[in-house]
Amino acid sequence: MTSAAATLALPEDDRVLARPSRRTATRPVLRLIHHMARSGGTVISRCLGCMSGVVLLSEIHPLGIRQFNPLAQAQRWFGLLSSHDLAGLAARGQIGFADAIGLIHRRAAECNQRLVLRDWSHLDFTGVPFVARPAYRLLLAEACSKQFDLRQVCTVRHPLDQWLSLRRLAILQGKLTLAEFLAGYRRFAEIAHEIGFFRYEDFAGEPAPVLRSICKRLDLRFDGGFSQRWREYALVTGDMAGSRAGSEITQLPRRPVEAALLDEFAAIDDYRKSLELLGYQHPA
Repeated sequence: MTSAAATLALPEDDRVLARPSRRTATRPVLRLIHHMARSGGTVISRCLGCMSGVVLLSEIHPLGIRQFNPLAQAQRWFGLLSSHDLAGLAARGQIGFADAIGLIHRRAAECNQRLVLRDWSHLDFTGVPFVARPAYRLLLAEACSKQFDLRQVCTVRHPLDQWLSLRRLAILQGKLTLAEFLAGYRRFAEIAHEIGFFRYEDFAGEPAPVLRSICKRLDLRFDGGFSQRWREYALVTGDMAGSRAGSEITQLPRRPVEAALLDEFAAIDDYRKSLELLGYQHPA
């Protein structure tokens, strides 16, 4: 849907993103789920996205529309935008990010569906190679906060396991140091601690209770049928091919880790503070 993609304006910088405003009862509710890269967010999103009554758009961010366009996903995946909608967008020339989300939200509501945005939080807390200097703020939430009453939740993974997976990505080779990763991780951990979070390890051990709690936080109806549908659910971005999980949700053994790396982690204050915030332990 190139016409829709072309009409969504890209912010020039983060000054155009609204600061969080006070919630009011009169605004529509928008649901956001935040997680960093290689922390289990794709499989969690597949489980949520395949639930009845949910429309989940994946890795949405006001600075990432060239990679993941919400209008394109809404049309191609769910058919939420009509030819009349597309003609209206073309006539306007451009549409602001929050206005685009508002249009998608209205179309989902008309179909008795609840819209969930999976945030591309990588841009805010790691950035590279897409963003040179991450903002260390939830820019998606800021962009939508004037128009919506936000329901938010974060999911996290032990920083050691996340790094062991992240450092294998060719796209990040030579572009991200451990200290830089942990600086962003700590900032995300601080926000997750404030908003409320769920650990991937708990999800992998018992998916249904964790998903039920996430649904409660997001004011979604829990659909236990996810356990039969998530494997075939493909309306999500992210790398499942590179995951070790395969077709089962289970807690896998930690990847091999060199002793020197464990010592390097333990010496970094951002790491130690993150463990404290999220209730993790440093491995013996």
